[in-house]
Amino acid sequence: MLDHRNYEALAAVPSGVKPGAEVVTTEIPAKWLDIGATNRWKMFDEIVGRLITNPRSISGTIQPSAVINSRALINVQDESVTVVMNNPTEGIVASRTYSLIDGSVDNWCDWFSAKIEFRTSIVALDLPAYGTPSITVTVTSSGTAGIGALVIGKTADIGKALYGTGVGIDDYSKKERDPFGSWIVTEGAFSDTAKFLVAVDTNRVSKIKRMLTDIRAKPVVWVGEENYEATILYGLLTSFDLVYSGPTVPVRSK
Repeated sequence: MLDHRNYEALAAVPSGVKPGAEVVTTEIPAKWLDIGATNRWKMFDEIVGRLITNPRSISGTIQPSAVINSRALINVQDESVTVVMNNPTEGIVASRTYSLIDGSVDNWCDWFSAKIEFRTSIVALDLPAYGTPSITVTVTSSGTAGIGALVIGKTADIGKALYGTGVGIDDYSKKERDPFGSWIVTEGAFSDTAKFLVAVDTNRVSKIKRMLTDIRAKPVVWVGEENYEATILYGLLTSFDLVYSGPTVPVRSK
């Protein structure tokens, strides 16, 4: 283990050769294999499929180095989430508790017989903006609690998400037929995808273009609609098109 990451030795390693410091060439293959972050740091490794896990609950406190006003939990395996923001001079300035039970039951049959389902992504976009707070996130579960990613930051408004937005997944399972035509499936990971249709004021197009260009290679949380869980994703921007479809929205003054 080094710098909160686990490594596996693939061959005899000379004394003093640390992971990341070895010279790797065609003739000299790597002697260390990075097998991922330690359990405590998995929710910060930018890979949502690797969860920090702990029986019953997980609690952690973060002190950001910049002004933040939002928090997101992605790929959560829990039943409730509590977020407390504490300011050094004012004390507790925000406290939020969320139930992750998915209440989208629309008939009596499902109410009495369907399996209880839970949300796996949740965001809080209304935290007060402070520069030096501490944020404590606690998740609880009746079994094993888990978090894929904990992300904090400052929201940036792009525009108004429109109907016509599409969500889906990219599946990395291996599917092939055997000589008799039957399917052989090796289940793999998957990633969430979305194509957002967004209405943007014409006079903000250049600003939005600069912002999206700046974060093109950085994983961020995308929120189409806070109450529509399927439109909450954590990942990379692949492409975008900004179309001038009409004049700017007029500004009215009294």
